[in-house]
Amino acid sequence: MMGHGTGRKGHGMGHGKILGTTTIGERGQVVIPASAREELGIQAGDKFVVFGDKRKGSVALVRADVFDEFAEFFMSKSKKLEKIAQSIIDKKNAFDDLDDEEEADEETE
Repeated sequence: MMGHGTGRKGHGMGHGKILGTTTIGERGQVVIPASAREELGIQAGDKFVVFGDKRKGSVALVRADVFDEFAEFFMSKSKKLEKIAQSIIDKKNAFDDLDDEEEADEETE
């Protein structure tokens, strides 16, 4: 993975490092430098998910299989997250109902 085997500390990209520069071609194509492809194990035909931040003017490529693993993990936990959220909503609604009952009791006294 990124950052292993070179003895250098990462620069500018979290745990990664700068692996070269590239230029956008006329047809919008980007060539990933050979040294970066070699270090990261990128081969012809590999698929990537493209993320961008217009405000920062940046683009990030994440190997599609890695992103798929993340998405599967997130989705496997989504049911649990939904239950937690519903529990919080139910508790809030119960407290709101209690507040309404207390206000009604105060008005009738």
